Amino acid sequence: MIRKAEISDLEKIVSLEEKIFGHTLGYAFLKQELLENEFSRIFVYTDRFQIKGYISYRVVDKNADILNFLVDDAFQSLGIGSQLFEYVLLEMKLEGVTSLILEVRESNQKAINFYTKYGAIQIHKLRNYYLTEDALIMTLEVK
Repeated sequence: MIRKAEISDLEKIVSLEEKIFGHTLGYAFLKQELLENEFSRIFVYTDRFQIKGYISYRVVDKNADILNFLVDDAFQSLGIGSQLFEYVLLEMKLEGVTSLILEVRESNQKAINFYTKYGAIQIHKLRNYYLTEDALIMTLEVK
């Protein structure tokens, strides 16, 4: 099931970020995004009350920007990421979003392939965006 994140989900989201990324946006940041930032959206994918993935993004006018997107490694390659991404693309479309921007580590070929499958194209490279690694800036037309 995909649903909007709740305050009670944040500790698990932080834990998943640390597990998957080795760092986190942090509980305080996510709490502020969830409760105070009118532009922010956070969705979780749950199964039997267990969070298996999440995505956070911001919407400003007709543009959206993904903050973080992950699926717990124990549940990858099961279609959860696709379901979650397609769900938020529909949410974005309903909000009038026409353009999605995202940053991805240059070495994260799995993510690059995933976004390319949906029609994303690379438009820029940011040197040392992830401290020791470049980021590819990709854009996707929301249809």
